[in-house]
Amino acid sequence: AVVSTQSTGDGVETKVNDFGGTEGVEKLDKNGYYPYMKSLVDGIAAIPGYEKGVNLRAAPYDFRYGANSPTGKLFLQNLRTLIEDTYTKNKGRRINIIAHSMGNLYMIQFFKSVGSSWKRKYIKRYIAVSGVFGGSIKSIRALVSGEIESIPRVLVDANAVRAFQRSFQSIYWLLPRKELWSATEPVVFTPDKNYTVYDYADLLEDAGFPAGREILKTLEGSTDVTDPGVDVYCIHGSEIPTAAQFRWRPKYFPDYQPDQIDGPGDGTVNQRSLELCKKFKRLKDHKVYPGIKYGEHMQILLNPAVIEYIKDIISETDGSNKQSGTELVF
Repeated sequence: AVVSTQSTGDGVETKVNDFGGTEGVEKLDKNGYYPYMKSLVDGIAAIPGYEKGVNLRAAPYDFRYGANSPTGKLFLQNLRTLIEDTYTKNKGRRINIIAHSMGNLYMIQFFKSVGSSWKRKYIKRYIAVSGVFGGSIKSIRALVSGEIESIPRVLVDANAVRAFQRSFQSIYWLLPRKELWSATEPVVFTPDKNYTVYDYADLLEDAGFPAGREILKTLEGSTDVTDPGVDVYCIHGSEIPTAAQFRWRPKYFPDYQPDQIDGPGDGTVNQRSLELCKKFKRLKDHKVYPGIKYGEHMQILLNPAVIEYIKDIISETDGSNKQSGTELVF
């Protein structure tokens, strides 16, 4: 039997680090060898009046799950509580939301779950960085053959990685959306058959993982990109080769890595997905940083120009000479 929900193995407990503080988003490992939002967090903390854990807070989440999983729903509840708590403890100063990558998918679902009066009371603005609003082609390779980036196969067993990734509901949540890719636009080529974004169930079946079709069903109601209903500032990269299609050679599908056909994007997220924010009704500004050095999906968080731009946005007063508190989400 196939279960339609995912959960951690028996006897194993996972938890995010420092929810409500900032350490959980500053680095990706315990020793800090892989910094994540540290440069951005430190930049904001340098603004007079900001203090980590007080009005500069973070909401890390378990990235294996989508927003409509039990774990995802609990995160959204905790996020609401954190926002309200930050608002109360900072004398009613409305909150700046800063989200990166898949954090933006969580924010879209969060904004859909709260009413307009709540948003008017608690939210100052929403800053979306490298938003994967319409999905990413790269997620297809993860489900079919395993996403190992440029790591040589002799060092990493892609099939073992694939088994791990196929268990993540979030990988399915990141699949490219039908709203942005047409039914006549193949994204996967194999010697026997081509596939579009309308063919995920068949693709998973043919790749030897029919159980994935059940996981796809768990996404119902969480893949739409609704208008957030708040002021939006959109930031992302461009002009970086990004996976747009995959072609498997004879006898390579599904157990060996495909050839990659590139298109525009930030190296991880396709351009059409990043630019979906342009449709938001209250878009206040749209900044694009071209090139790997300045706009790559992760590198953009280290770009001094991006950090200064975000600092300038959140340093604006609300008309009563009071700065807003800040919430960080990734």
